[in-house]
Amino acid sequence: MIKEVDLDHDAVFRIGRVISVNGRRVRIAVDKLKNGSHLLYRGSLVRNVAVSSYIKIAKGFVELIAKVDGEVVEEDYSATAEYRRDVDPLSRQLDVSLIGYIEGGRFKRGVREMPLLDNECFILTEKEFRLIHTFVSSSDEPLAIGTLAMDPTQAVEVGVNAIFASHIGIFGNTGSGKSYTLAKLYHELLKKYGHNKTFRQRSQFVLIDFNGEYVNRDDDVDEYAKSVIADDDVKQVYDLSTYNDQGDRLPLPKAAVHDPVFWTVLLDATEKTQAPFISRVLKSDYWSTLLRKPEALLDVIGDLVARATKSNDGAIDRQLPINFLEDIKECLGNNVDHEDLSSLIEEMRNQLQYHSKNHDFFWISQDDNSRRWATDANWNDFIKSKVANIKQDFSSVDDIDLVRFKLVLQYYWDVISGFANREHLGPMIKRLHERVPSIKLLIRVSDDELTKVPLTVVSLRNVNLAMRKVIPMILCKHLYDNKKRMDTCGQKYLNLIIDEAHNILSLQSSRESEAWRDYRLETFEEIVKEGRKFGVFLTLASQRPHDISPTIISQLHNYFIHRLVNDLDVQAIEKAVTYLDRVSFESLPILPTGTCVLAGVSVQVPVITRIGKLPPYAEPNSRTMSVTTEWRKSLIAESESDEKLDEPPF
Repeated sequence: MIKEVDLDHDAVFRIGRVISVNGRRVRIAVDKLKNGSHLLYRGSLVRNVAVSSYIKIAKGFVELIAKVDGEVVEEDYSATAEYRRDVDPLSRQLDVSLIGYIEGGRFKRGVREMPLLDNECFILTEKEFRLIHTFVSSSDEPLAIGTLAMDPTQAVEVGVNAIFASHIGIFGNTGSGKSYTLAKLYHELLKKYGHNKTFRQRSQFVLIDFNGEYVNRDDDVDEYAKSVIADDDVKQVYDLSTYNDQGDRLPLPKAAVHDPVFWTVLLDATEKTQAPFISRVLKSDYWSTLLRKPEALLDVIGDLVARATKSNDGAIDRQLPINFLEDIKECLGNNVDHEDLSSLIEEMRNQLQYHSKNHDFFWISQDDNSRRWATDANWNDFIKSKVANIKQDFSSVDDIDLVRFKLVLQYYWDVISGFANREHLGPMIKRLHERVPSIKLLIRVSDDELTKVPLTVVSLRNVNLAMRKVIPMILCKHLYDNKKRMDTCGQKYLNLIIDEAHNILSLQSSRESEAWRDYRLETFEEIVKEGRKFGVFLTLASQRPHDISPTIISQLHNYFIHRLVNDLDVQAIEKAVTYLDRVSFESLPILPTGTCVLAGVSVQVPVITRIGKLPPYAEPNSRTMSVTTEWRKSLIAESESDEKLDEPPF
């Protein structure tokens, strides 16, 4: 009886035989009675083989699995010359590629054996189909993310270890659903483990959010995006802003803020001149010692002003002495009283003059208009006494301004002494003064933990363009270096999630120097190459994979590829994911919203997956506006909008 059932099954599920083998490429001739769209088996309809479906090739006791890439019709020259229909000599043939085999009741990816000519081919049974799409090993835990696009009854689950102990790439054009996929992935993970005590102690997820998509909405219109990805007991948000001082500030330890690398990144310092200058100043304790002795520091400042006024170097700007004192005043910050210093600057601006014909400075007295020349014997003592007589406290200067103070003092020391060229260091000092006010709005020096709950979202929506590139770089490098240094046993897990990753991982940029671009890319390339050894992983989401360094793209382990319509983006994916089949590649430009090709080490075969629904409150702030609905709504009252947003976001 069992034999009869097997014969019955094989008779229905057999579709043809192998007629050619060319490496992984195999051609199959389909039996003439198996050309319909469905087959009837025991009162049920069975979907017949078609492009993108799977078949089984029986080679003795080995069962090989192949995927159908295409089909053709060719004339069958073996047909006899007897009376026949015109369609009889035509043979339907399938082009398939080997993807794996079934062994021990499990599907395994790879090619172990090649089929032989005339091997029989069969449609997969429901059990075999499920084996191919069972991606979770017995030692892993499943995480449901959606269903097969072609078969909504088949759930797609990935192993937690296989997907999160890897680098992940989520790519797709705007509106294709990549932000939704990112939110779904981490929503399911945090829902499963977020309240586990050891998970909270040992896991750290930091999400760099350029557009504020993962920040909760506070309005009462609907339940949409009220708790994006996770609830507040699992997620914390740093909503940064450079437009006002109401935004959050990232806590960084004092050692990190005084690290030369921090300022090298912040100031886009050049490799050969500016970066060594920063390192030399911050590693020396000369200025730190003087800052604890106000009288000694004022004596040094006075000496520099006197030397600047006596210098005959034509390259020195004649406004240099006053500029020097004004820069010192700016470095003191707003919390330090500098009334005496301001008075001195005003006095020098009025009374310190320069004689262009004699090329000498002189001091003009307001009482009798008498002149004291820089060539006089007591000029140095006169100028130094002006500076030494002011009352100035340097002890209250905060850490960020303190570093700026050291860099400014050393810069003027080198320029006045003739040890440095202003053209080399001047642009860096200019960037220093431009960026320090912004960085003080974004960072605070504190030993507080940056992350107190598993998920930390850093929103850069209200941050200016210069800081948008610098802050993610500083933050990621600090977290990565700190993880390597402090967690030598690898007990903790760090996942850096970068949404809109092309903003900081672009291969080309006209806004930055080549040296800075190389430094930026090398930092993230090191993380993607070596981070796995230290328990550090990257998740990148981007609408332009072509703009991201190919080294980074190729080192990712798992890919969620949504709709891509640009040829360059498709080619970038094709070069990185070489095992993706031709049908999947050709479907990328026409994938519907919310559907992606899932490929990588977490799945045996690439599958087109429809991402599962999120609760409305967990969805990201990325929904496409329904213009026909919104145009019919009244505008929010101006007073209400002013309360919600003091400054424009851009």
